[in-house]
Amino acid sequence: MRYPTGCTDEDIAEVLDGFEEEMLASIRRGRAKSKLEAKVLEFPPKLSEQELIRRQLIIDQAWQRLVEQRGELERIAERSCHRGPFDSDSNL
Repeated sequence: MRYPTGCTDEDIAEVLDGFEEEMLASIRRGRAKSKLEAKVLEFPPKLSEQELIRRQLIIDQAWQRLVEQRGELERIAERSCHRGPFDSDSNL
């Protein structure tokens, strides 16, 4: 790190001490502020069986699409590129 010409070690130490004090004060202010702004959140309501089934169906459909897309990418990769010297199609 470069310091301005003419700065002594004492000058640098003084600046760093002031910086440390300022940072500590800033951290303390942030902690005090966060304590004042704390909120109590309500626990989410219990979901009905129908809602759980609906959400699970959405997750299952998304997973199925992902599996199909991965399969399609694998088929494209098999036709268009070699994966390495020990791959079954490397001699083609």
